Amino acid sequence: MIRFDHLEVRYPGAPRPALRDLTLDLQAGVVGLLGPNGAGKSTLLKALLGLLTPSSGRGEVLGVALGTEAAARLRARIGYMPEYDALIEDTSAYHQVAFWGELSGLSSENARDRAHEVLYFVGLDEARYRPVSGYSTGMRQRVKLAQAIVHSPELLFLDEPTNGLDPEGRQRMLDLVLRVRRELGATVILASHLLTDVERVADQLVILDKGELKAAGTVENLRKLLAHRYELRFLEPLTPEQEIALPELGIVLEARQGRYDLELAELDLSRPFTWAVQRGATLVQLTPRHDRLDEVLIRALQPATPAMTGAN
Repeated sequence: MIRFDHLEVRYPGAPRPALRDLTLDLQAGVVGLLGPNGAGKSTLLKALLGLLTPSSGRGEVLGVALGTEAAARLRARIGYMPEYDALIEDTSAYHQVAFWGELSGLSSENARDRAHEVLYFVGLDEARYRPVSGYSTGMRQRVKLAQAIVHSPELLFLDEPTNGLDPEGRQRMLDLVLRVRRELGATVILASHLLTDVERVADQLVILDKGELKAAGTVENLRKLLAHRYELRFLEPLTPEQEIALPELGIVLEARQGRYDLELAELDLSRPFTWAVQRGATLVQLTPRHDRLDEVLIRALQPATPAMTGAN
């Protein structure tokens, strides 16, 4: 679906590449694109859309090599929902979506038919002839989604699709994202700052920082790669000598009255018990800590963390 091989993208005059040495292989599904401001998310989306030519390396989207002609070859096969809208205020949603359908390669008749269908899909069928100037923020976001799917794209890019929405509107938009994947069969690339939104819909993650890939793969496997954290509880708090020896098991993250959070150096779970027996401590509990998505993101962005992949 999407493949990058040591891809680099550099803007003219910039002191460093916006994307560097990016090697990536994404399969069909819903992909969450994460990273702090300046991580390279927008540049990656532009590269995937064929709007930027790689400075070095190679990239391929839907079998099309990224380059000067990629945007024209991909236009009819991809959809894009931008973060900020550029809606024509005095024009109805129906006429705008039909127009965008023609821009994406549909005939006038097919574009009109599809405009009705996708506006019904996003829940705007009753309001489709009203000028969008009277639409709420949630309705405007759904018009943007409708224009992105009007031509039945194979690949859909959503840039901050829940931007400005209240909790109910966010939930409705995320439900639509899942329906796009399930009912229309499109692969979705979702860029968002809201980790809860990504966790709700994504089955794959791409985490960027300063133009570099920090982690990529399925959510489940990335959690496994990062989840070496355990809570150890002892019958009594450890003595100072025992606490000094505790790092032999791994990195001590927190210590509090007989309970210790550790990142184990190995996943041999017999070692903590052996360690306790050797040092006269009574280990009464060993509990795995299942990382939340925010913990996965924070740990992937740690400077000492090498790039992680867990695609399978």
